[in-house]
Amino acid sequence: MARDERRALEHEAVGLLSRLLQADTTNPPGNETRAALVLAEYFAANGLDAQLVGDLPDRQNLIVRLAGTRPGPTLGLLGHLDVVPAEPDEWAWPPFSGIVRGGYVWGRGATDMKNQVAAQAVAVARLARQGAEFSGELLFMATADEERGDYCGARWLVRQRPELVRCDLLLNEGGGTYSVVDGARLYPLTVGEKAFADFRITVHGRGGHGSVPLHDLNPNERLGRVITALADHESGVAVAPFTARYIDRLVSDPALRERLKDPSLARPAVRELHRLDPEAAYLIEPLLGLTFSPTILHGGGEALNVIPSHASVDIDCRMLPSQGPDDVRREVDAALAGIDGWEFTWTDLTDSNESPVPTPLSEAIERVMDDLLPGCEVIPLHLTGFTDSRWFREAFPDIVAYGFCPFVAEDTATMGGREHAKDERIAVEDVPFQVRFFELLVSELLP
Repeated sequence: MARDERRALEHEAVGLLSRLLQADTTNPPGNETRAALVLAEYFAANGLDAQLVGDLPDRQNLIVRLAGTRPGPTLGLLGHLDVVPAEPDEWAWPPFSGIVRGGYVWGRGATDMKNQVAAQAVAVARLARQGAEFSGELLFMATADEERGDYCGARWLVRQRPELVRCDLLLNEGGGTYSVVDGARLYPLTVGEKAFADFRITVHGRGGHGSVPLHDLNPNERLGRVITALADHESGVAVAPFTARYIDRLVSDPALRERLKDPSLARPAVRELHRLDPEAAYLIEPLLGLTFSPTILHGGGEALNVIPSHASVDIDCRMLPSQGPDDVRREVDAALAGIDGWEFTWTDLTDSNESPVPTPLSEAIERVMDDLLPGCEVIPLHLTGFTDSRWFREAFPDIVAYGFCPFVAEDTATMGGREHAKDERIAVEDVPFQVRFFELLVSELLP
């Protein structure tokens, strides 16, 4: 690509991203229609009609179709428009400024995931301007309400308007950051997701006056022991083939690698890895099995001088595709075996989900990445969180859905988990690179 063309691409892609970031789509309340209208205007300027559809006027989803010149499959390009809240006082630049400073585009959603929405939109527009010389069809979807997932977004679309979003192949968020291992870039390709298995533990005690310590009868003290017991518990390990391959590539010490892949030795091996390579441990530990994260405490008390009669904690639990609710209950029972008087209640339970690999889509991704960055490696992996891909896999069982949007300027450790954090930003260099990836992928996958 010539220098002038590179500059024009950067200007177009960064400009669209900035405008999307300036549309405050904090969820709640959402207001995703603000960003959908930005996209609709952009597509109209490129000769493409956009359809807005949704349950509420201010929470619309945007859909654009671009037919190729020959028959073929439908490739869906999915992205969500809502973002999590931001505290402006904590930011170096206002979180909805979309400002370009110091080689970065700043704003809430810069990496989760308005960058990918912008890159996919520009790729579709460029392909349209070039005459849509590919087979099949592109289906661009910018959706509402991913961060909470209650209604209005991808789940609503696949259930209420499936004819609008049905596709054979799907690319969404969830992969594409990279780690440098032995001088080579390692890119995870998300092919499946852990499931929710959220639950609440409630403990009862004896209420009373705050001036008289009840110790073990104080439910808040009992709840503290419950939380500590869950934190200290080492649940069983399940090492999927994807995870084993990831460990082999990410961990340099051969002996430590083998212990991490041995279910009987993996937990102490992870503790050692935390000391030696915290970033690798951060990436690997959630892939080994169940995770318990206490997130919300309910003390039950309303006055400082009153000991409540009950208290509870909500636990964010995730399980691998090979695990189920019975595994969660077994581990919780084992963790809390020494504590009396607790009750277990499910609060959210979903099925894990994954797509097959290898497929023509995964192989095309590998070829494009090797052309763009010779010597890099794309490796299948389960995502520890969730994305809207799960709604598509549930609605369309034959779909192949992956998460991938590659970064080139900064690796995972350098980016430091900017999504959902203060000063969320993306390197300017990454934005046109991501456009080129999607554009080349269409040419490779749909020749």
